[in-house]
Amino acid sequence: MITCVGPIFLDRVIKIDRFPVKPIKLVASGLEKRLGGPAPVASFAIKSLGSNTEFIGRFGSDDAAEYLKSKFLENDISIQKSIFVDDAQSSQSHIFEDSEGERMLAVYNEKKLTNNKTLPVFNFSSAQSYLVDTNWIEAAHFVAVKSKKNKINCVVDLDNFSNSNLVEEVVNSASHPIFSEIGLNRYSNNMPIIDALRSLYQNNQKFYAVTLGSKGVYWIEDGNVFHCNSPKIKVKETNGAGDVFHGAFAKFIKTKTAQEAIELATAAASLKCTRIGGIKTLPSYDEVIEFSKQIKPSKQI
Repeated sequence: MITCVGPIFLDRVIKIDRFPVKPIKLVASGLEKRLGGPAPVASFAIKSLGSNTEFIGRFGSDDAAEYLKSKFLENDISIQKSIFVDDAQSSQSHIFEDSEGERMLAVYNEKKLTNNKTLPVFNFSSAQSYLVDTNWIEAAHFVAVKSKKNKINCVVDLDNFSNSNLVEEVVNSASHPIFSEIGLNRYSNNMPIIDALRSLYQNNQKFYAVTLGSKGVYWIEDGNVFHCNSPKIKVKETNGAGDVFHGAFAKFIKTKTAQEAIELATAAASLKCTRIGGIKTLPSYDEVIEFSKQIKPSKQI
């Protein structure tokens, strides 16, 4: 079982032709309601790739929560261990997306929801592995530390976070910390990418990675830095691509090498970028395996 832990959002995707130079009134070309959030979308990606998964998050008690819960029910993904907060508004985001697939997000979290510090019941048996998002830092920290103690995989999505002792302990404890470019810049004080990876490895000799969108993925393993190129594709939507990458990596790292898992995760995320529709258009296992033939072999730096 791969358990994905983190915040969940009701996304309202607003389609526009292009981003204006200055604030003006725009006419949207489309409006769509979706399930969003790194960990929940990753759980749907894992399910689409054929593995067992569950999601643990914090839900409010509003119409948004009912909509989000219905999506898990439709896809047979358990949310039974989640926290349900009475009289709280579920987290939401408004996403403006242009015709090239680029996006801008505005996120809202009600304090009554995020101030609820109740931790769910987690399982740390040998067959278990985790994917956590540091935006629910208390849960991410607990899971990362316990996963290290129990010697099980814990993939961490390190993107939009504030540096803290808890985040540092998550990075040090998790088996597979994966930064976004913004996340690694923030964590390393804007150190160059390769230098930052080597510095991390020098302090704690294990796997670290950073995703760079169209510039691919860098990672360090056994003291060596590697790079996986992203394939050339016609991008239709970038929203959720990173979440799909993390979910696919969490699935494949259970049975494959880091290089294989990164190349397959890159294939999954790239495929997602060629499709519009959020969790409705996630790639299947067979599609990812076939598309991965377009991924050039990773190279050591």
